Amino acid sequence: MGAMDLTLLTQIVFAVATLLASLGGYLLAGLNERRRDERIQRREGESRRFERAAQLEDESHAFQRETLLSLQDALQKMARLTGKAMHFDHMQARKGKYTQLPDGLSAEMLAADVEVSRLTSRLLDPQVRAAVKGLTDLSAQLSTLPADLQGLIGEDLERHATARLREFGDRYNAVVEVVGEAVRSEIDWRPS
Repeated sequence: MGAMDLTLLTQIVFAVATLLASLGGYLLAGLNERRRDERIQRREGESRRFERAAQLEDESHAFQRETLLSLQDALQKMARLTGKAMHFDHMQARKGKYTQLPDGLSAEMLAADVEVSRLTSRLLDPQVRAAVKGLTDLSAQLSTLPADLQGLIGEDLERHATARLREFGDRYNAVVEVVGEAVRSEIDWRPS
C-alpha cells in the first residue's frame, strides 16, 4: 500500500467519521428538540388546565354570589308573607276564629317557600343552609293554623302574638346577617 492509498484511506475514514459525527449531532439535536417540544406542550397543557380550573372556580363563586343575592330577596318575601299570615291569624284569634289562610296568601307563601328551598339547595356552605332551613321551619310552624293562639284572649293573646312575631323577627335578622356575611365573602373573593 502506498502513501497515496494510505492518505486516501485516512481521508475516507475522516470523511466517514465527520459524516457519522454530523449525523449523530443531527440526531441528538432532533432528539433534544423533540424533548423541548414535549416539555413546552406539557407546560402549555398544565397552563390550560390551571386556567380552566381558575375559570371554573370563578364561575362557581359568581354562581354562589348570584344565588345568595337571589336568596336574600326570596327570604325577604317569605318573611313578609309569614308576617302577613301571622297578622291574619292574630286578627282571626281576636274574633275567636281559627280559619285557614286566604287562598291567595297561602299560594304566595307556598311559592315563596319553594323559591327559598330551591335557592338554599344550591348553596355550598352548610352553615348558611342550616340557618335558612331553621328560618323556613319556623316560618312554616308560625304560619300554619295557630293552635297556640286558641283559647287566648285579651292581653294574653296580644302578648303571645307579639312574642311569636318577635321570635320570627329575631330569627329572620340572624339569618339575614348569616346570608349577608356569605354575600360579602363572595363579593370579596379573589382568585388565588
